[in-house]
Amino acid sequence: MVIKVLLLVAGYGTRLQQDLRASPSHHHLLGVPKALLPLGQEDALITYWLDLFKASGIPASDIYLVTNAASYSVFVSWANRHQVPLVNVFNDGTMSNEDRLGAVPDINLAVKHFGLGQDSVLVVGGDTLFLKDFVFNNFFQTAKTHPNRSLVTVYSVPDEDVSKVGIIETNSKGVVTSFLEKPEPSETSSRYACPCFYLFVPNALSLLDAFIDESKGKPKEEVDATGKFLAYLFPRCPVGTFPISGRIDVGGLSSYLQADVYYKSM
Repeated sequence: MVIKVLLLVAGYGTRLQQDLRASPSHHHLLGVPKALLPLGQEDALITYWLDLFKASGIPASDIYLVTNAASYSVFVSWANRHQVPLVNVFNDGTMSNEDRLGAVPDINLAVKHFGLGQDSVLVVGGDTLFLKDFVFNNFFQTAKTHPNRSLVTVYSVPDEDVSKVGIIETNSKGVVTSFLEKPEPSETSSRYACPCFYLFVPNALSLLDAFIDESKGKPKEEVDATGKFLAYLFPRCPVGTFPISGRIDVGGLSSYLQADVYYKSM
């Protein structure tokens, strides 16, 4: 199995930018996309992923980015510094959070633009971070045992967080059987949340158009949350799960600073 990586970096990080404006000591980070925030010893959050993927045998030529027009030039600069081909950076044409396309349309556009429809594509959110014990090669080996099955990571959340996230239910073999959007803890025995780290096989990618078509006329949130596509996908194509110990959320300034300290300790 050959994996192509798509870094989803077209978001605008509005909450983080609000926090930065309110913190004079961090004004030097104003306007920096989340994915390009310095992290630990790396120049950018996504450099952590780039190094991990390259160490696992995925060449820089198989790593792609979809970003927005407002941040396109800074992602091109990042790609240039790290020997990622500049043609692998796709601009979705949007200039603000108000006219954003949404995560799922961005994935679809990038898959078509780069001609990845017949590949297995690992979609990674630009602010996705895992705990230091995550071993990508184990994820990769699990994927190879079921080459026709998409694979997502899951981690356990405490009861008080169940109603804040999408929850995945699985069968005894770890295959997704249900996706619940921010349920009450009493509604499910599952505590599996699912971060934006999805390996989509070609059969799954082929359903992106249909999902987007069926979402027309609905609030933008229907196509901006990648979990909505998972909910659409699992009844139509098998989706396996790969448990991890946890993730680090980089939503606002406080969580970013905590993540930076954590990664400096690695």
